[in-house]
Amino acid sequence: MIRIKHIILFTLIAAIGFTSCKPKQEKTEEVLKAEKIAFFNKKLNLTPEESEHFWTVYNEYWERKNQIIENKRKAMKYCSENIETLSDDEIIKYGDLYVDFKKQESDLLIEFNEKFKKILPPKKVFKLYQTDYDFKTYLLQQIKKSGNK
Repeated sequence: MIRIKHIILFTLIAAIGFTSCKPKQEKTEEVLKAEKIAFFNKKLNLTPEESEHFWTVYNEYWERKNQIIENKRKAMKYCSENIETLSDDEIIKYGDLYVDFKKQESDLLIEFNEKFKKILPPKKVFKLYQTDYDFKTYLLQQIKKSGNK
């Protein structure tokens, strides 16, 4: 459960950033993006041509996924903050909405899995999913280390 919370926290930070410190945010996002590109290129051993096509598709995937995550976050926050005053029908609606957000994420992955298969060999597509997980784990370790300083 804690790991899921960290993943959600990272995703929210990456998606919406810190609006109170814009210049630092831009630098942090640039550093994070460069680190992610290096991490993925190394793990996936992307050729220059693969890399060019991959990052266009991968960035589109994450842009759309982050929008779904943000919409889900807003809806769930509203429901959570107002749960005592919502009717059963409204709570059912938010429960159904939560499931729909999960379906949207699943449908998005299915759509982009097909796109990835058109630009990468099958082994690299599979490695992509493992690398995505490995990068999240790496970031969580970095967050944990920075908290211990």
